[in-house]
Amino acid sequence: MVFSNTQQASMARYLEMRGKLRAPKKAGLVAYSGIRGCYAEAAGVKYFGPDCLYIPHKGFEDVLKSVSGGGADYGVLPIENSTTGAINDVYDLLIRYRAAIVGEVLLPIRHCLLGTKDATLSTVRTVYSHEQGFYQSRDFLAKYPDWAQVPYHNTAVAAKFVADENDPEKAAIASERAAEIHGLKILARDINAAACNTTRFIVVAKHPESRPGRDKISLRFILPDEPGALYHLLGIFEKENLNLSKIESRPIPDSRWHYQFFLDFIGDIDQARLDKIIGAVMAHTKAFAFLGFYPKG
Repeated sequence: MVFSNTQQASMARYLEMRGKLRAPKKAGLVAYSGIRGCYAEAAGVKYFGPDCLYIPHKGFEDVLKSVSGGGADYGVLPIENSTTGAINDVYDLLIRYRAAIVGEVLLPIRHCLLGTKDATLSTVRTVYSHEQGFYQSRDFLAKYPDWAQVPYHNTAVAAKFVADENDPEKAAIASERAAEIHGLKILARDINAAACNTTRFIVVAKHPESRPGRDKISLRFILPDEPGALYHLLGIFEKENLNLSKIESRPIPDSRWHYQFFLDFIGDIDQARLDKIIGAVMAHTKAFAFLGFYPKG
């Protein structure tokens, strides 16, 4: 197959990434966005165990900066929620930083309403949480239409704020562990609307890894502006008998009404077959990036 200059550059980057494949290293420093008691920290502990040093960061970009700069061995980032869908900021940042996805972990999200020791449901006037915490708990909050809702960038940070304020009129939507860490009382448990509410977190590293059981591949690509482009690309996966587990479109900055795609697929794939699939995908795209090959959660 004949590649354009852009496609050749994409193939060269893929081969360079594959050439840096390493065995999994012992996780010493793990970066996450938030503070102790947040769901990202819990996802890291679920994946790596309790013996690592978990380093809190202010935002998602700070986590990727730390990983790509060597300040942390791994990073843990939320990528999608079963109730609210994709976390777009993380998708956009994956383009800007060349970290590799090396794993994923699925974490059940069980929101609680947390207040001070003197608080009750009748004293609460204002609730603090991440916007997704509000949306995922919308049915519970609908019972209390007079409560003001103040967005915070992280549920655990909201819990800490309520603890620091020590005001029975203030409450937070966060985890049970956040209540334990910040000395708050649980006013209501399991307030999320969906009983199976789950967030998928990705584990990122500076270089790709050869982890046992790798069966999931994540790609990003831009299609040529021509009829049937997506149809023909998706036919590659049907021909190879591969399961597409997700496809997500995101706007391309500074290019109105043009979109990039993020795609995950699952299958029993060895390296030679993966190279063949990547070559076929690349032949149907005008820009391409390989994001990771890892065991599905």
